Amino acid sequence: MKVTEVAENTCILDCSEDVGFSLSEVAYLLTGDSPVLIEPGSTTTASRLLAASKDAGIDFNRLSYIIPTHIHVDHGGGAGYLARHLPHVKVVLHPRGAKNMADPARLVAATKLVFGDDFEQRFGPIMPIPERQMHVVQDNEVLRAGGRDLTVLFTPGHASHHISVYDRLTQGVFPGEALGFIATSMPDFPLPAAVPPFDLPLYIQSIDRLADLAPGVAFYSHCGPRSDPKHLIRAIRRTSIEIGRIVEMAVREGKKEEQIWTLISDYVRMSTNGGELPPEFLLGLSAYVSYFRRT
Repeated sequence: MKVTEVAENTCILDCSEDVGFSLSEVAYLLTGDSPVLIEPGSTTTASRLLAASKDAGIDFNRLSYIIPTHIHVDHGGGAGYLARHLPHVKVVLHPRGAKNMADPARLVAATKLVFGDDFEQRFGPIMPIPERQMHVVQDNEVLRAGGRDLTVLFTPGHASHHISVYDRLTQGVFPGEALGFIATSMPDFPLPAAVPPFDLPLYIQSIDRLADLAPGVAFYSHCGPRSDPKHLIRAIRRTSIEIGRIVEMAVREGKKEEQIWTLISDYVRMSTNGGELPPEFLLGLSAYVSYFRRT
């Protein structure tokens, strides 16, 4: 595990590649009197974090909160594992997410639909979180960790239980997937992080809500921190809407997903001077198509 300070009292914990999408997977440690871990990742990743923490000089026994931005397996699937090994810690969850982490049977079933019945071989098991270790937040709630104020905002669209965190100390936002994902091949062109059941209008509203914060840095969950969030927020809003326009028209015309992929690929090439739509967006395409077929 590589530990790098990326902002005041804020470290990035590099946990190697995400075993699901070949995107880099990182967690963030907010240091100080009451440390906070944001984005624990899957159980596979969380176990690496815990095993490597002592060698890295990090005492996870001092953690006050663990905050997954949402409970999808690659962001919060390891929260139950860490809760089991750190019985003092509180896991911060959206009310909808809390229900599925108390009894993760539905989450496990949904994960199998996306990654297959053998997902545990890559991600590890999704373990329940004891209710006594849950801190179920409300929208705009401020968490105080030592001298640090963290505002939790509900940012649905990618998932109904998605939250983002604004840190007053760094004036930075931890957006999870609410501001899309950035492929290494296109560092200035974020793509919408759409997974079924995707809700495009809510996704745009969440982007606008984070834009209103005017953050100075965006601590992305896959590609690491970016110091140009204003540009990236404008870009993800524009791209999310334009892809929606392309998909909606194609669905109305009865086009197949392969044909729609070609249309979106052409849009991306034109917008990036030749950039290629990454394969990670295959799930996003299905989410967009599903959205417009049901609306």
